[in-house]
Amino acid sequence: MINLDHFLNETAIILTGEPARWESSLQLLVDLLMTDGKPDEVPETFPEEHLPIIACNMDLVYMDKAALPRFGHGAFLICLQTLYNQLTGYKLRYTSLLGKPSEITFRFAEHILTLTSKRMGYKRPIDRLFFFGIDEM
Repeated sequence: MINLDHFLNETAIILTGEPARWESSLQLLVDLLMTDGKPDEVPETFPEEHLPIIACNMDLVYMDKAALPRFGHGAFLICLQTLYNQLTGYKLRYTSLLGKPSEITFRFAEHILTLTSKRMGYKRPIDRLFFFGIDEM
């Protein structure tokens, strides 16, 4: 076993992009989630509530030089969710998903549009928004 005495207990996980070596990163993240941030201790049971996770860039695929789309950070997040669920029986819950496309981004846009329309004198509430050129929510 690796001596982790010099490691601090983790209090949150922030994911900003897919790593180069998915298997190592997935293993470490699942270890942190299953041990409440203390991967050097074997828990008697897995915690139902896990460390907070903030993730951005949920695109499943992206286009590059290859003819077919490449896996993006969204694919990595799906792998993490699936592994955590299969190993613990619990659903992985993200504290926040940031960037496009995410609900928080769309809610903020809706809020700004509502404020702007009121400032412009429109009386009717906005009941339908259309976004073009982005993934479906």
